Amino acid sequence: MAERVFISYAHEDRDLVRVVQEAMKKIGTDVVFVDLNPQDFKPGEDIRRMIQEGISSANKVIIIASDHSANSAWVNYEAGMAAALDKPIVVMGRKGSGKTASLLQGLANVQRIEIGENPELRVS
Repeated sequence: MAERVFISYAHEDRDLVRVVQEAMKKIGTDVVFVDLNPQDFKPGEDIRRMIQEGISSANKVIIIASDHSANSAWVNYEAGMAAALDKPIVVMGRKGSGKTASLLQGLANVQRIEIGENPELRVS
């Protein structure tokens, strides 16, 4: 069975998320949840429940760390949910930004990956 990941990020970081998502696909990883589109839910539907289900079904959670995600209530909610569900967490951020370190505080079971200035993930 393929590994399943949930990617948590701020919308402003979509370009980086696309790079990460494509790299995951190349190695056979199933990305469970990337973004909510209006057609994915009905008015009044519990978005938090959908996020919890996505994280519950994932083997691990990847958090894209940036200035935007550090200020995102949804990214913080998803990080807390991942920790509450005891999911391994991978925090990815730009090298030298310090954002990966700030998101590590208070979370258990966390791995950190720093990404260079021009994000390109190569899979061999």
